[in-house]
Amino acid sequence: MDSNLQNRLISKLDSLNYEKIKNIHVVLLPDFFVDHFLILNDINEKFNKIKKIYDQGGGNIPNIQQKISQGGNSANTALALARLGINSHLICKTDDLGLNLLNFFLGKHNVDLSQVKTDGKLAITTALEFKSNNSNIMLGDTASVSDFSFDNLDQSDLDLIANSDLLCVTTWNLNNKGSNLAKKAFDFAKNNNTKTYFDTGDPSPKKDEIPYLLENVINDNNLDILGLNENELSYYSGINASSQDEIVNAVYSLKEKVNARIDFHTADFTGSIKDKPIIIPTIDIATKYRSTGAGDAWNAGNIFGELLGFNDDERLLFANCVAGLYISSPNPLHPDLKDINNFLKNLGKI
Repeated sequence: MDSNLQNRLISKLDSLNYEKIKNIHVVLLPDFFVDHFLILNDINEKFNKIKKIYDQGGGNIPNIQQKISQGGNSANTALALARLGINSHLICKTDDLGLNLLNFFLGKHNVDLSQVKTDGKLAITTALEFKSNNSNIMLGDTASVSDFSFDNLDQSDLDLIANSDLLCVTTWNLNNKGSNLAKKAFDFAKNNNTKTYFDTGDPSPKKDEIPYLLENVINDNNLDILGLNENELSYYSGINASSQDEIVNAVYSLKEKVNARIDFHTADFTGSIKDKPIIIPTIDIATKYRSTGAGDAWNAGNIFGELLGFNDDERLLFANCVAGLYISSPNPLHPDLKDINNFLKNLGKI
């Protein structure tokens, strides 16, 4: 950890204008999922049991640890921003049960749900999390997430976007109308001087649509910030990279075609490239309670630092802290500013 950077960020957090934070508004769309987790030890052990019960015509496997929580890139990012004091507004389509669950998971943490539409279906993800190698397999029912388009936005949605500081669109990968939504939403936002942020999610389900996305959304002047991880980078740059130098070179290759600033996160380091690269190592976390949601938490920290005018290295370190604290928390709840400040002040001797 760079002690100078650490001290600068601590000083910045200590001097934050909380009235300014209360006046910042971010709109996120278009997804909310209920995440249902099954925590398993080893894939072979459990699937052998499942196969045995299947062959006998059915039965029960008791003592499987399970839990449910909020899910979806937009919903998770909205919650993380609200925990940081930002006015976050979620626009999505679900059903009445989904809205009740949103109120339980997000509403009590001050995420604005007034624009949530209940004329759709609840999206659900069942995640199999394996302790043996910290991997996960996600089985999803995308429901109304899969067809959310710009036409689903009514005048009150548009007014909200026009009067916000930033619009963040996520989950293009699971939305059959995702390119339409991102293109038109970013065009509208920029016409109203609202910053734009895009995180597509894993593009592998829509590989055939990547050329269209690159030409019409990612390369468009109306996109301000593109957030991605190394997997997404490989699809958009066409370069398979693993080492830090290879990943940075791949980002440079993509940046030659993209006007937006590219912010990227990996397990070992994060970075930002507009004119020159800024690279910051991630924080070593001894105990990790989950392997999903870190990218959403990181995006929230990155957006917060952007809107509060942090220097690039301060913004990246702040985002790393938000993500690190989230995955190391026993409960799937994002940190607040006090948590992050205390965490920074206790990161070794300053």
